[in-house]
Amino acid sequence: MNPIGRAAWYIEMHFGNEISLTGVARACGLSKFHLVRAFGTYAGRSVMRYVRARRLSEAAKRLTIESSGILDVALEAGYNSHEAFTRAFK
Repeated sequence: MNPIGRAAWYIEMHFGNEISLTGVARACGLSKFHLVRAFGTYAGRSVMRYVRARRLSEAAKRLTIESSGILDVALEAGYNSHEAFTRAFK
């Protein structure tokens, strides 16, 4: 698997936890600088923007499937309030 594939895999396996650029770079064996450039070229967005988008898409799935409240889903997705979570959808 190429380094960007390993980065994407790492994000998919850990997006429910705290993810840092340093952690992703370490997992795929690249420097932060090279990871940012290569991932941006591959995915069309920054690493952390990709992480936030994945968390939002999973949160949206949870809202449609489960009967959890917005605040619970927002907190589990890494947002500090339901207002921040709601703004992220706009």
